[in-house]
Amino acid sequence: MSAATERVAVMTRSEVLRRGVQTLLGDVPDVESVRDCAYEPQAAAAIDFTDVDILLLSCPREDWVKETANRAGAAGAKVLLLLDERMVDDPDSIRGLVADGVLLKHELTSAALALAFTQVRSGGFPLPSAFSHALIRRSPGPALGHRDRIATLTPRERETLELLVEGLSNKLIARRLRISEHGAKRLVANILAKMNCPNRTQAAAIAVRMDAVRMDAVC
Repeated sequence: MSAATERVAVMTRSEVLRRGVQTLLGDVPDVESVRDCAYEPQAAAAIDFTDVDILLLSCPREDWVKETANRAGAAGAKVLLLLDERMVDDPDSIRGLVADGVLLKHELTSAALALAFTQVRSGGFPLPSAFSHALIRRSPGPALGHRDRIATLTPRERETLELLVEGLSNKLIARRLRISEHGAKRLVANILAKMNCPNRTQAAAIAVRMDAVRMDAVC
């Protein structure tokens, strides 16, 4: 995928949404082209995703939609799911999909799309706070001792933990904190070690459950 331009495909059932997204993409910097994809199984099965950098995909529960997302991901495209408000409290609705981020239809703006593209380009995972909280509510609660472990974090590590909850990659954390990417990687490693977490997702989930981060900073 080019670092300067994005070839975007849009696949939604709603023509109104599809045309609206295409209009918004016209104001997103570095979008090279926008492909309007027919939203039906046979047409989707014929799409060659090797010339697509980002697929914006509406996400109902049909199996062929999941197969399309998985095939696009296997071809190297970044898949961003467009969800309705009613799907926020139903994270299981996207189970089994290959996805690189989630966007809410009612929150779509040119700025939101540009930010999401920047995040996926840098290895991040765009995720609305409302949806991440729904995921966290369904996850197992933190084990005893996590509060004491969080208390050992330095102020800088706590600041980094807030950015983990926001879903930022090490590169974007480094940019936000104005430090090197190596420094950001070291901070994240320290957090995982102190919290005894195998990955950043679990650390973020525990932080939210334990009210260890300022939610106004990540919403």
